[in-house]
Amino acid sequence: MELKTNAFRARFAPEANNFVSLVNLATGDDYIKAAPRGPLVELYALADGEKKKLLPGVPGMSAGAGFLEISYTEFGGLPIGMTVRCTAENDRLCIRARMENHSAADVVEVLMPHIGGVYLGEDYADDAIIYPHHAGERTRNPVMGYGVNKKDFWRASSVAFGDIYRREINYCGLASMSWMYYYDAENGLYIGSHDARFPVTGVIAETSGSAEDPWMAFGFRKHYRVRPGESYETGEYILAVTTKDWHYGAQLYRAYIAPYLDFDHNPAFLADECALNQCYNFKRTGNIEHTFRDIPQMYEEGAAWGVRHMFLASWNRTGFDSFYPEYYPDMELGSAMEFRRGLEYVREHGGFSTLYINARIFDVKSDFHKTVGEKMAVRNEKGEPYRETYGPEHFTVNCPSDTLWRDYLLDTAEFCVKAYGCDGIYLDQLASAEPFACYCAEHSHENIGEFNNGYVYVLRELLRRLRKHNPNAYIMTENCGDIYGSYTWGNLTWNGAEYDEYYNVFKYTFPEFVQVNMVNPRGWETEDRDQRLWFYRDMHRAVTLGSVLWMGITTRMRPQDGEYHIYGRKMARFRRELQPLLKEARFLDDAWLAPVPDFCYAACWQLADGRGMVVAANDTGAPCMLTVHGTAADGACTVKAPDGDAPGVRRDGDALLLALQPGQICGVLFDR
Repeated sequence: MELKTNAFRARFAPEANNFVSLVNLATGDDYIKAAPRGPLVELYALADGEKKKLLPGVPGMSAGAGFLEISYTEFGGLPIGMTVRCTAENDRLCIRARMENHSAADVVEVLMPHIGGVYLGEDYADDAIIYPHHAGERTRNPVMGYGVNKKDFWRASSVAFGDIYRREINYCGLASMSWMYYYDAENGLYIGSHDARFPVTGVIAETSGSAEDPWMAFGFRKHYRVRPGESYETGEYILAVTTKDWHYGAQLYRAYIAPYLDFDHNPAFLADECALNQCYNFKRTGNIEHTFRDIPQMYEEGAAWGVRHMFLASWNRTGFDSFYPEYYPDMELGSAMEFRRGLEYVREHGGFSTLYINARIFDVKSDFHKTVGEKMAVRNEKGEPYRETYGPEHFTVNCPSDTLWRDYLLDTAEFCVKAYGCDGIYLDQLASAEPFACYCAEHSHENIGEFNNGYVYVLRELLRRLRKHNPNAYIMTENCGDIYGSYTWGNLTWNGAEYDEYYNVFKYTFPEFVQVNMVNPRGWETEDRDQRLWFYRDMHRAVTLGSVLWMGITTRMRPQDGEYHIYGRKMARFRRELQPLLKEARFLDDAWLAPVPDFCYAACWQLADGRGMVVAANDTGAPCMLTVHGTAADGACTVKAPDGDAPGVRRDGDALLLALQPGQICGVLFDR
C-alpha cells in the first residue's frame, strides 16, 4: 500500500513487513535501494532474565486519505497486538503505534521505525550523516565510515552486529538529541523520535559496510516495561523527505522540543564570561600537586589572563576519579575551612568558583559500597549492576530515577555551595555517559526507562535549592543533553576523537545553550607535532563557535609550556574582545559562506543590532580563501584579529573574499 504527498511517495509491502520504497518526488530518487533486512517494528520480551527478540506476524492493512494502518495480532507467536498508524503530510511521514500485551511475558523494548536499505542518489559515497553523539558528528560516506569497529569511540563505537555494523547510543546523554539526518547534495532524510516523555531511547544507525551491497538503516529503541495486560503508546516518529541539508533537520527537531525547554535561566553576569581556569591539579592518582592554601595563587594566575572563573576538581577525598561519591575535602590537601577560605578569596577578589562532583558512579572500594552503593546501582535485566572503569578505579553506576541516589546527590551538591561557598556546581558525566534502563524492583521509579527524567528532576530541584543560598548560582554538566540544557550554564564538550566531531550540530540546534570547549594540548597525542596541530585546531574551533574556553592555565599553559602559554594567552584576549559582540548574537553556522574546507573553522553571527559577523580560522596547513556572500557582504567591513594579524580582504562582485594564511584567525564585522 502507498502513501503520497506533493513531496514523497512511500510504499509498504506486507511480505517485507516494511517500507520498500520512499521516493523524493522533487528529485525522483528512491531512497530505498535494497530490500530492508528486517521489519518496521521489533519487540523484545523478558523471560527468566533473558531478552528475546519478537518479530511481527502477518499484518492486516487498511488505508485512507493520507494515512495507512498496519495491524498485528502477534509477535514471535505471542498474543501481543499492535496498531501502527502512518500519516503523510507535505514532506513528513509520521509514525506512531499502540501496543496491547495479551501475553504472559513482559515486553521491555520497542524498536521502531526500523527503515533500511537506504542510500541517496546514484553514489552512496557522497552521502553524509548527522549523528547526535555528544555535541554532534558529521560523517561522510557512512556506508563505509560506519562499516568498521570504531574503537576510538569507546562507548559510541560502531560494532559488528552479525554480518552488518551498528551504532547505537542512548538518549539523553551519550546521544544529546533524538534525531539523525542523512543527506547528499540533492536529497535529505530526517529521522526523529518526538516523545516528550523523554524515555531512555537508543539512536540506531546501521550499515552493510559493503561497496557491493551498500545501504544504511535507521531506527530507535524505546526502553519501557509493558507487563501482561498493559498497553503502551510509542509516541511519534517523524521521517521527512527533503532537498535540504542538515540544518533543516535541526529546525524540525527544535520545533518539536523547544516548548519543553527554558532558554532564559542563567544569571546575567555569566553572559560576559568566555574562559575558565581549569584546576584539576590538587590530587590525582595519589599525587599532591597543590593544596588548598595555593588557591589564591592559582586564582591570580588565571586573573592575570583576564580569567576570573576558577573550576576546581580533584579536591575531594583521595582526589580525582577516586572514592566517589565521598565528596568532602581531602585531609592531605588541608582542612575544610582552608578550602572555604580559598574560595572566599576568589570571590573577594572579583572571581567566582565551580566545584566538581561526579553525578554518576560509586567506587567499589569505598567502605560504603556494600551497604549503600549496591542499593543505588542501576541493574540490568539479569539483576546485575552496571560497572565502569576509569583509569585504575572500578565503579558501579548509580540510578538517578531512584530516590536514594537522587536525594544524596542533591544534598551533596547543595552542601558544597552552602558549606564551601562556591558559586556553581559541575555534575560530571550527567549529560555525557550513557543512560541505561534500570530493572531494580526495589527502586522507587515506576518503569525501567526513567533514567533521563531522574536527572531532569535533579537539575530542576538542585537549581532551586542552590538559588536559596546564592541567587546567582548555576549548574554545569559534562557534555550536552537537550532536556538538561534548561537547567545548566555551560556544557563541557570534550575533544578526544579526531573522527567526525562536529560541534556545530548542537550549537546550531540550541545556540542558547553555552558550550565549554576543551582547548588544552592533547596530552594523549604521542608526537609533539600532533599535540601542536590539535592545540591550534581545538582553540580555533572553540573561538569561532563562540564557546567558553576550558583552559589549564595552571596545568598545561604555564610559562614553562612555551608556545601553549603564549598562544593560549593571546586567544584568551581575542576571545574576550569578541564576547561583547557575541553574547547577544544569533549563531547562523555557515549561512553566508561558500563550502568551508576541512580544518578551516568559520561561523556566521547575526549581532543584536542587526549587523553580521564572520569569525574564521585557517588550520588547513596552506593558504585558504573563504567566500562570504549574501547581504552580509554588501556594506563596509571591519576586521578584528589578534595582534593586528589581519587577513587579506577584497571584493569579487557580490562576494567578499577572505585570504587566510595558515594558522590565521580573525573576525570580520559587517556594517549590514
